[in-house]
Amino acid sequence: MRSKTIYKLLGSLVVLLAIVSNLKAQDHLIGPTLSYQFQKGSIIKTGAYFAFPFIGDHILRADATANFTWTQRKFAVIPEAAVTYYPQTYVLTPFVRAEFTPYTFTPKVGVSLATLVDIDFGYGFSINEKKDYNPIKGFAVSLRFSIPLNYRINM
Repeated sequence: MRSKTIYKLLGSLVVLLAIVSNLKAQDHLIGPTLSYQFQKGSIIKTGAYFAFPFIGDHILRADATANFTWTQRKFAVIPEAAVTYYPQTYVLTPFVRAEFTPYTFTPKVGVSLATLVDIDFGYGFSINEKKDYNPIKGFAVSLRFSIPLNYRINM
């Protein structure tokens, strides 16, 4: 029984690798993200992103993530959506970002290394209260890693 499961997993991995290796550069970037944020406690975020050209060499990016946090001695998973605007596509690029959870709106500014590694700073405003939690708000700092499955944008 175990060997069948292992063969299925290996087969799925081979199919996934074949699909990823056949991806061509497109007019967009897609891939997974992993980040760490400190905002009233440590938060690990994982999710996916979609980035595309927006007027000239500007880039607009949308993220959907799950935030895993252990604050106030409680574990929580909080969904998040974010939009990022990169005004240029240099190797070192400034950006603005807005993150939305059911409980917090967090505008941010930061700098990106080729949209692969981002560091940003912002302030979270409480828009709703999470049951049995103090308001999730305040100063936030993040370090984000983005792994493109297709490696460049054609312009």
